Amino acid sequence: MSRRPPESWPPLIVVSDKPRWLVWRDFGLTLAMWLIFAIMLGTAFELFFGHYLERLGLGDFDTNAHWARFFRRLEPYFWLIVMLLALLGAATAAALHRVRRSLLLTPPPPLQPAEEAPHARMDVAALVAAREQRDVVVHVEPDGTHRVEPRHASTSSSPPS
Repeated sequence: MSRRPPESWPPLIVVSDKPRWLVWRDFGLTLAMWLIFAIMLGTAFELFFGHYLERLGLGDFDTNAHWARFFRRLEPYFWLIVMLLALLGAATAAALHRVRRSLLLTPPPPLQPAEEAPHARMDVAALVAAREQRDVVVHVEPDGTHRVEPRHASTSSSPPS
């Protein structure tokens, strides 16, 4: 059983109808994200603004970049990226090899009308007649049977101009 969507879809939260908990939730999440962002960039803030803050007497900051230590800490992540790219390359080569090999195989023989008619729940003569037509509409009935008619006689086609 499917649920019906409300009459006014999509449901909109209008500024005048915004619940107070939603305002506090948004404020708290925004504040938390800014704090996490500041913690993540603490070293960068110290590197860029530490010299000016030292001159103002707000503390002793380490304004040296320490690039060697920075790249040494990133080295495991670099090797992880290299490994993942190698695995991606190997998977791509294997997929291309499988596709190339499958294209070399001979295609299976087409089904004969006598074999295909029971699957389509049609008579063999109707299936042969449908195959000979160039442009048809296939109607699948609720019981699974198929009915084929030429497109120009179909009611589902666009009206002539």
